[in-house]
Amino acid sequence: MKRIVWDWNGTLLNDVNLCFECINRLLVSKNLDPLIDLAAYRDIFEFPIQNYYQKAGFNFDKTPYEVLAGEYMKDYQEKSYDCQLFEDVYETLRKAHFFGFPQCILSASRKDYLLKQIEKFDILDYVDSVHGIENIYASSKKELARKYVESCSLEDEIWFVGDSIHDYEVANTLKANCILVTTGHQSRQKLERVDAIIADSLLESLEIIYETN
Repeated sequence: MKRIVWDWNGTLLNDVNLCFECINRLLVSKNLDPLIDLAAYRDIFEFPIQNYYQKAGFNFDKTPYEVLAGEYMKDYQEKSYDCQLFEDVYETLRKAHFFGFPQCILSASRKDYLLKQIEKFDILDYVDSVHGIENIYASSKKELARKYVESCSLEDEIWFVGDSIHDYEVANTLKANCILVTTGHQSRQKLERVDAIIADSLLESLEIIYETN
């Protein structure tokens, strides 16, 4: 059976512009230069988030990462509830459900925040489970993914769909298939550095999954 594991931020939820705005507000608050444009943001965004913050210009000796992450999330979280899904999410989830593919959402977001973001959208009828981390510091999703894979049958064909190299790393660690979409937090140029299937939309990713034998 084919199973789809959807990443949330930047894959289903279109929070890319908000994240760009939040990191720039945080930079300015620390008297640092903001990122010049969205392309610059997508070029440096990565996991672990600590690395991304350092590339943006933060010095953890001056302000610890935990403090920065807390300030960022205070700015981001309430505003994130106004973010919308990418335009093809509903059609993609409905089609995957029609095809009989079990679906779950797996995110490096804190689970209570994640559930609050999701609840405004009418998508839970298509999703079997939601998996998030237990703190705001966005550590690796590998442990979450490992537990999910262990709950599946050995015969299941698992597909991870995300928008970052980290999603590929998670899938690769678990020997699962991976598709990366170019509409999220990292540019196509950056995504092409790894040996993942690249898609320009969620519908295209579903077509690939459906057609792959």
